[in-house]
Amino acid sequence: MHKQKYLPAAAALLFSPALFASSNFNFSPDAVTADISTGVLNGESKELVYNQDHGSKLSELKWKIKNTPIIKGGISWDAQRYITLNANGWTTLASRGSHMSDYDWQTPGQSHWSDKSTHPDTSLNYANQFDLNLTGWVLKEPTYNFGVTTGYQETRYSWTARGGSYDYFNGALIGEFPKNKPGIGYSQKFSLPYIGLTGSYRYQDFDLATQFKFSPWVNARDNDEHYMRQLSFSEKGSNSNYYSATVSAGYYVTPNARIYTELTWTRFAEAKASTRTYDNKTGESWYQGGDAAGLSNESYTYGVGIQYRF
Repeated sequence: MHKQKYLPAAAALLFSPALFASSNFNFSPDAVTADISTGVLNGESKELVYNQDHGSKLSELKWKIKNTPIIKGGISWDAQRYITLNANGWTTLASRGSHMSDYDWQTPGQSHWSDKSTHPDTSLNYANQFDLNLTGWVLKEPTYNFGVTTGYQETRYSWTARGGSYDYFNGALIGEFPKNKPGIGYSQKFSLPYIGLTGSYRYQDFDLATQFKFSPWVNARDNDEHYMRQLSFSEKGSNSNYYSATVSAGYYVTPNARIYTELTWTRFAEAKASTRTYDNKTGESWYQGGDAAGLSNESYTYGVGIQYRF
């Protein structure tokens, strides 16, 4: 069966006339909820290169994300009793110190890397995400609810690695790159429709909310700039998997205002990708299809915020 068949079916269920005909649209102010929070982003992205003849790994770059401050925001509209429309997102507040390690396997038959470079002077230039979704509520009561969600999301990351040290040819060549000089720039973009489950439970002024999201339809893109070699690499992959889980615990300080803490874990599984290489000196380019490359990301955020129903 084709993966692409599932999302239209889920969307058809949520947008079905029966759901929208259940009541008129609600345009009263108390149908709108907004929230804002601050938190921290941590994680790691990977960039991989493979030998197309036998699938062995030729290169792996690990791009760290370390305690990067972020701000989140969102707005929800209870359009009908059983339909809620949501828009939310987050972004980093500033560039942040990071770390990159680059491993290469250049010796045939050797399982351990032959070349390695480390770049402590690496910065996460930016990271951000936006998410548009619709929730159809299966259960919606004053103290608990449960629903099915479908939506569209985009997530982006960008780094620059400067300076660093290298260990090449199994230790035969060891040295350092020029300090403060950009060596490699790297960016990723993940675009995906998704489906999910969401729910919450409230006891007096306390509540607990969870959300799970999944997609097998991720379009993954990246761009790698090797400044010293004057080469650019562009990779494209599709139909990889995405997983996300969020847990939120809150307290209602007033009937309309809630303070909360939230933890979100996200994983973009490795997407096998094609590669197009550009020689910036000569203007030439060449293409490698199939599974010539790979890219992935795993991250988590945690933070505190306030939510208000108008």
